[in-house]
Amino acid sequence: MKTLKFLPLLGCILLFGCNDFWECLIDRRPELENKTFPIGSTETYYYVDVSAEIKNEPRDNDYDYFFEFAEPLPEGLDFFVNYRTISIEGTPEVTGTYQIVLNLFVDGPFRDGFGEEDSELCEYNTSKTYTLIIE
Repeated sequence: MKTLKFLPLLGCILLFGCNDFWECLIDRRPELENKTFPIGSTETYYYVDVSAEIKNEPRDNDYDYFFEFAEPLPEGLDFFVNYRTISIEGTPEVTGTYQIVLNLFVDGPFRDGFGEEDSELCEYNTSKTYTLIIE
């Protein structure tokens, strides 16, 4: 009976390989914060931050973070990146409701100068859709 309990575990190890299985059991992956964007106005300066992290990874400061938008931001808004945080700012020029799709890619950390990875994640990218309302 005890043998039957280990069959699924053995199957997963054989299917995914040892490293992938254990890494994904820990579920280390990049995440963008859940956030509700404040409502903006065409007559007012707008600012919002979105932070990123590596879930279940105490060394998430050792990774490189790369952000990109699926579509351009509404006219009048721009962005800048400060390591693990992306900020959207400016004075919006057009009213509307916008679905902002933010993509996040991570890389690293590296053990040596040859680019050999020190750790592995289940995923190296993620995306999240935020709603931006400009009145």
